[in-house]
Amino acid sequence: MTTSSLPHHFYHAMQRRYPAVLFYGDDSRREIALTFDDGPHLRDTPQVLDVLEKHGISATFFVVGRYVERHPNLARRIHQSGHQLAIHCHRHIPFPMENASSLKRQLDRTRDTLAKACDLSPASIWDVRPPYGAFTARTLSHLTNWGYRLVMWSSIPQHWMQPMSWSVKQVLNEVIPGSVIVLHDGHGHGSKVAAIVDTIVPRLKAMGFNFIKINAMERNDLHG
Repeated sequence: MTTSSLPHHFYHAMQRRYPAVLFYGDDSRREIALTFDDGPHLRDTPQVLDVLEKHGISATFFVVGRYVERHPNLARRIHQSGHQLAIHCHRHIPFPMENASSLKRQLDRTRDTLAKACDLSPASIWDVRPPYGAFTARTLSHLTNWGYRLVMWSSIPQHWMQPMSWSVKQVLNEVIPGSVIVLHDGHGHGSKVAAIVDTIVPRLKAMGFNFIKINAMERNDLHG
């Protein structure tokens, strides 16, 4: 299945259908997660990191393995800046199109590359967001068996194909406690995405939201 930004009830339905997948966090807490896909990028990622530092917030970066191999120093900077590193893929191909054994090798390779670059335990890197949000029941079963958690989203403004003001409005209109927001710090989106972050963060803070990393997210339905 694939998803983009859709009504909240859709994500609640998907969360019930796939309880092992994280679509959103605890909707009883005013905590949200800002996440980034497709990096690290030599020009784009530093711009995003600078804005996050400016506002004093933490985020989660779902990185592409082959880019980490090219720019391990950027992965290290992400980690040293207090952000969470997670896996997007090794190469940007939908997981259902990958052979299972090949997919596992790619995920493990990306995890181990991150661990080495940032002096982390490989076991601490287990959150995975599939390219294009595409997964099947078989994909989910494999990821779970391999010790990975599949992470999706509840808000993904299409900032790469629409005016910045639309993306800002979309995030602000869609945000609720527990929201998982996706932006992209690669493919030339850096300056635009940094500007979006610079705009939305003060407004979201003014709305009483706190920013947390994906690995700090819980769901209240897991405790009831």
